[in-house]
Amino acid sequence: MHSCELPSSRILLAIGIAVVLAGGACLTASADDRPEYLIGYMGVGDDGRGVAHVLGFIKPDGTDERYPDFGQANQRSWVFGPIFSDGRRIVLTSLEDTDVKSVRAGKVISHDWIYDIESGELQPALLHDRQAQQLRPYALLPGEERIIETAYIGNEERIFIKDLDGRNARELTAAGGGFHYALELSHDGARLTCHVTGGAAAFYNPGMYSINVFAVESGERTLVAGAPGHLMFGPRWSPDDQWLAYLDCRALEDPAHFRADLAVGRADGSEHRVVTEGQPHWFGTPFGSNMTEWSPDGQTITFTRLQANSRSDMSEGGSQLCLLNPQTGSVTELTSAQEGVWDYRAAWSPDGDRILFTRARLNAPRELWIMHADGSHPQRLTDGFEHKGADFARWLRVTDSER
Repeated sequence: MHSCELPSSRILLAIGIAVVLAGGACLTASADDRPEYLIGYMGVGDDGRGVAHVLGFIKPDGTDERYPDFGQANQRSWVFGPIFSDGRRIVLTSLEDTDVKSVRAGKVISHDWIYDIESGELQPALLHDRQAQQLRPYALLPGEERIIETAYIGNEERIFIKDLDGRNARELTAAGGGFHYALELSHDGARLTCHVTGGAAAFYNPGMYSINVFAVESGERTLVAGAPGHLMFGPRWSPDDQWLAYLDCRALEDPAHFRADLAVGRADGSEHRVVTEGQPHWFGTPFGSNMTEWSPDGQTITFTRLQANSRSDMSEGGSQLCLLNPQTGSVTELTSAQEGVWDYRAAWSPDGDRILFTRARLNAPRELWIMHADGSHPQRLTDGFEHKGADFARWLRVTDSER
């Protein structure tokens, strides 16, 4: 089938729970051998009382905004997954219901697909030997014949590596190990990081949430960071695969998980270090968790700095985007601090030239924005499907210069 504008009478939703949208290197076809980018994002598709989205695409200059109709009437929610190295195929997951509590409890049936961004063709994937009714794909392994996917089994989320048809699964976790999510594969494809919570007492989770690294081939697990009373969350690989950046929330003092510090640690489990003080990073937004990201040059991580008077219900304060040097602690402001303006969820372009981010105001649709890497030339791109809001933006690459 071909991509088309979504009719207003039919809204395809994608659940907005905290997910890691893994990227990948792609082929290029532009005349100057530079890639032409396409931005994928989630547009709000409900009345605002739940967390649900439609999948949208737009060019960095704000043109060619579109919301594909995937032609699957019984699939009510759609989520981005990993993208193939050809730049045009991407794994999608659909869900049969949009009830947030049911999805978070693993009680909604999911389906996996491979979507061709250019042709609009949608093919079923991962059909065989399903470990649970709700699955979530995270990353393609080198060679792109195997994929890492989590399965909701009982009151746990467990990690499996399997073929693209679902067969020949191998588990990295085990029953009783707890919830493992926010997975990210290292750039060389050899190691996998995630955070873990719950499960039986074990060395790899001494805190409320802890940061782990798995060796993909052997399954050997390393504890990177974790401590009683601390919620370590959302690990991200540095470009050289030597460091992880993540959040450290003092959850006993902040049960709403509103604030966090930014921290780094080596992937071998050494040199855990909290870089900020006073929990200044906006962690628990009303629109899902807000993690940090490394710059492509590996020199900085993104920092969503809260104003001193900020409240979790957004009735006061705001947040600005900054860059934090994790070695020196120096901060560079990208957007200004404005009362009532909440900038967050920054995403670097692969070439390091531009940054996507979301801008929110109380009782207004979320907006997708783009700016130069130094914070200059900010431009609003969209406020989503039917002006209901846009969020969770990611950079894609395409080979067709017309797309």
